[in-house]
Amino acid sequence: MPTFATPQPISVTIEVGVGDIRINATDRHDTAVEVRPSDSSKKSDVVAASETRVEFVDGRLLVAAPKNWRRHSFFNDGGSVDITIDLPTGSQVKADAAVANFDTTGTLGDARFKTATGDIRVDSVDSAQLTTATGDLVVGKIGGRANISNGTGEIRVTEIAGIAVVKNSNGDTWIGDVTGNLRVNAANGDISIDRTESDVSAKTANGTIRVGEATRGSVALETAFGNLEIGIGKGAAAWLDVQTKYGEVHNSMTAADTPDPNDERLEVLARTSFGDIVIRRA
Repeated sequence: MPTFATPQPISVTIEVGVGDIRINATDRHDTAVEVRPSDSSKKSDVVAASETRVEFVDGRLLVAAPKNWRRHSFFNDGGSVDITIDLPTGSQVKADAAVANFDTTGTLGDARFKTATGDIRVDSVDSAQLTTATGDLVVGKIGGRANISNGTGEIRVTEIAGIAVVKNSNGDTWIGDVTGNLRVNAANGDISIDRTESDVSAKTANGTIRVGEATRGSVALETAFGNLEIGIGKGAAAWLDVQTKYGEVHNSMTAADTPDPNDERLEVLARTSFGDIVIRRA
């Protein structure tokens, strides 16, 4: 297992065809890398692990599988490797894979993960660009900007503290708390946002959209087939522009000529072609 002295956070680049990648970020002063064959009884896995390069120069770590993984097909995966990296908190990681799962613990700096097939699970990160074509994407906390994209699968993010763009072609999307501007687009799937303190734009062609609590800014919700629901936060006055072609609007808010000057201001735009709209106090 190669080990390198790293008193400061480092920059990591990972290039893998098939396998699993685990990254553990802790308060430590060195970096350890372990590369294993996914199946020690499989020759192609053993060869891929033995030929994977691990290089560290000037604070930059490279872990690269042999080029034959690019010949991955249904009949030949080119060898599968499991990689475990233990590194300092705040390190930046960029990783590309054809078929791989990503799993991180601790807090990373900037994380850029991309895989054609596989799950991405991130514990905590300062900023993120995460992409999978097929798989689930689960994130704990994002401290800044985020760009998240999924082709088919679920997206679940507990907390986003910066500006975020989330795209999901086929699958449900859930976001817990978000304090920066948020844009969520989906083709087929429900969108649920627990709490927002800034502008939100959420659109899906087929699915329900729910915002548990909004307190300020603007919230724009749009779906062709599905219900819309938004909770207006305590101490917020809402301006409503809602419309459904085939459905009902249920508004439990009290109308007022002028808002209280101490209230937060919230604008709500909601559109659905087939579905109900619910406006309530959170």
